Amino acid sequence: MHYATNISCQDNTNREPKGVRLPKELALSLGTTEVVLEQTTEGILIRPAPAIPPLKQWPAIFAKADTTLEEEFSEWDITLPDGLEDE
Repeated sequence: MHYATNISCQDNTNREPKGVRLPKELALSLGTTEVVLEQTTEGILIRPAPAIPPLKQWPAIFAKADTTLEEEFSEWDITLPDGLEDE
């Protein structure tokens, strides 16, 4: 499905392009009014914004999170003296 549209000015006082009007059918197909714009090599991609859970659900979500450390960083200790001269 392809649509053609123009970059338009939102008001008559400033002639700089400010927006793109989407055909109603295309806008409704997104299922939301909040979108993410991504510039790609082929153009601009418009996607629905990811849903953010209500604040009251956050404690339950964080409780499910795995907070254990999986990586061991002791091998990086060898880099601690880098750039420091012996006195």
